[in-house]
Amino acid sequence: GRTFSSGTSPPRMISALVWARRGVPAAVPGTQHPVAQDATDTSNEAPEGAEELEVDQPKAGGKRRIRDDEPSDSESDGEDSRGRLDLPSMTGNLAFYSDPKDDPHLSLKEEEDIDSDEDDFTLEATDLVLIGARSEEQFSSVEVFVYEEPHDNLYAHHDVPLPVFPLCLAWMDFRPRPALLLHPEAAAAPRANMLAVGTFAPFIEIWDLDVIDVLEPVAVLGAEGAQAALDAQDGAAAEAVRRQNRKGDEAKKDKKTKKKKGGASGGGVEGHTDAVMALAWGHLRRNVLASGSADHTVRLWDLAGNHQQSVLALRHHSDKVQALAWHTREQALLLTAAYDRKASVVDVRSPGSVRSWSLGADADPEAAAWDPHTEHQFAIASEDGSVRCFDARKEGAPLWTLMAHKKATSSLDYNPLAVGVLATGSADKTVKLWDVSGATPALLATKDMELGKVFSIKFSPDSASLLAAGGSKGKLGVWNTLEQEAMQERLPDAQAPLDEEGRVLGGAVAGMGALDVNSSDDDDGEEGGGGIERMLGGADAEDAEGDSEEDEQLPAAAAAGSSSSTAARTAGGRGGQRTG
Repeated sequence: GRTFSSGTSPPRMISALVWARRGVPAAVPGTQHPVAQDATDTSNEAPEGAEELEVDQPKAGGKRRIRDDEPSDSESDGEDSRGRLDLPSMTGNLAFYSDPKDDPHLSLKEEEDIDSDEDDFTLEATDLVLIGARSEEQFSSVEVFVYEEPHDNLYAHHDVPLPVFPLCLAWMDFRPRPALLLHPEAAAAPRANMLAVGTFAPFIEIWDLDVIDVLEPVAVLGAEGAQAALDAQDGAAAEAVRRQNRKGDEAKKDKKTKKKKGGASGGGVEGHTDAVMALAWGHLRRNVLASGSADHTVRLWDLAGNHQQSVLALRHHSDKVQALAWHTREQALLLTAAYDRKASVVDVRSPGSVRSWSLGADADPEAAAWDPHTEHQFAIASEDGSVRCFDARKEGAPLWTLMAHKKATSSLDYNPLAVGVLATGSADKTVKLWDVSGATPALLATKDMELGKVFSIKFSPDSASLLAAGGSKGKLGVWNTLEQEAMQERLPDAQAPLDEEGRVLGGAVAGMGALDVNSSDDDDGEEGGGGIERMLGGADAEDAEGDSEEDEQLPAAAAAGSSSSTAARTAGGRGGQRTG
């Protein structure tokens, strides 16, 4: 099992990432509280005969400033409105210019600085938003990044602090009912910019990503159920102690009475009782969120209804549930994978009808995904480095098995437009592209994105050539796969920014981690020769293909030595600088 020792501090790490759909996030994010009026303001109305001063509304992170078409004090050939020379003002021993533009010692004008700050917070029509879950030491957060596709530039936009270590994310455009009760005016918006976060806590937090200084989630799913379960456990433990002190028939009678009463059940409010390890949201049923937990259950939540109790609990797994995925076309089909080494497909309209597949003796699942182009097929990535593809219409052996990596295949994703293209990310620090359209998968490309061990990858749903990845160095990276001729052939209409020599730009990285001193991630002697590869600048294409061919033939026993790290992922250093 994957447990994190409470006696040690987690290293920096990106544990999960997800793209937001283009055009849904607000162009200018709001704030948790409106800006307070000046303390000297006693009325909202201007005095009689006075002209109202128009000011631009401040953008997030910006400052108030007078409109450009208004006269300033410096517009009279160096004289103020009363004809005096525009000299520095005096306050005690401090001299200052009333207008910073007049200060000859300032090389950077205030207006330019304001423009720069405001531009950083304003989303353009071509911008894409990428969200990562990260932690460093005892600090955890969700960080929102902006990817400027025309310039291959990735930078941190804002972050949301979290009280508990994050394990999984699910972006959604549906505003939950508690958020509408607080802000009924938001009901007019067709879509929202919401993020569900699963952590080591047994409940799910939903955050509004359009608020930059948000202090609390807009909704918490299952909080009362988790508390009821905790109270039930405490009550059962206390009862056990009392029974231990009793003797004979009295203890037996007490036990029978407890059974008749149903024990300490907590009153019928149900939720998870352990860490939430997987989340899945689908656009076909926008008000439904699925969650998988270390308590062995899968639960469905109605975002438009009671957020304290799940509407359905599935108990077909006998160990921790690690991965979930809604079918891309059939809204009632849910794919699940758990540490009982089984993958299952459930029709949630008939929860008793479950079809399951065995993943093998050493194949703890890491990730699961439906093929959007072959609707009856799905793939499971496993800790032994393998990827298995199954036919959902029939139980039995997999259609194919691929030893994709030498270490754990921690994440996988199908390309939304290129038929038969599957991406995999691994603890061996590489990301690979595969052609799985035939009976036998074939390698298309291998890339070391210099993110450390890769824990999460995801193709952009709006720009299919972009593959995002996050890893153990606490950074996010975006790979424009059009740098590979194989992807150019499969995405003929896609466009990419080019450098001066005509090469595709596609290596943006953001997120500034701590110094790599004594870092276990950058162990040069680690299997795979990470230090040598860094000194050589990475293997060339022929070497990459040769290494990957060896990966395909790697026996399961050799690949099974990878560390079990999925639920113990943590996120890395805080990003905040533009790169590119």
